[in-house]
Amino acid sequence: MSTIEDYILIRKIKAGDTEAWEKLVNKYYSQIFSYCVRRCLGDRVLAADLTQDIFLRIIENIEKYQFSGKFFNYLFTITVNVCNNYYNKLKFAQSELDEKVLSLGSETIMTNLLLQESVNQIQAALNTLPDIQREAIILKYYHDLKVKDIAKITGTSVSTSQSRIHQGLKKLSKLLDREEFMNG
Repeated sequence: MSTIEDYILIRKIKAGDTEAWEKLVNKYYSQIFSYCVRRCLGDRVLAADLTQDIFLRIIENIEKYQFSGKFFNYLFTITVNVCNNYYNKLKFAQSELDEKVLSLGSETIMTNLLLQESVNQIQAALNTLPDIQREAIILKYYHDLKVKDIAKITGTSVSTSQSRIHQGLKKLSKLLDREEFMNG
């Protein structure tokens, strides 16, 4: 994820180079899509729609983009905002969403514990976390972002981001009854 490469691509995009836009999308699409899948509780269709919306917003606003940091952080800030706006527009009461996710997640966790450890088990446990903790954990462990970058992307302080990760890991370790999550 070279900052220089992004700078060159964005300059070309601003000059009307459609191939540069295609390269930029190809470079980041899978990371944005995988974040959206996790953020959308595994709903791949919704994640694809949100990913498309994210890249649409990027291209619509590319002329306004200023090189003040990593483009990746800018992209993930938009990604987080698009996902949050989607859920806000649906006007889900947070408690109703948490209850629904918790009941669905518990059944999934029990089923997976009986079968074997799997990605589905971890996803189900992730689904039960509050959005802010799930978001921080996804950015840290699935996208290898530093806590300071997570803080920038989510608009919080480093200590708040660290706290969200720590609290989320504690909840995951209880759900999964595994100590290695705390050592990650």
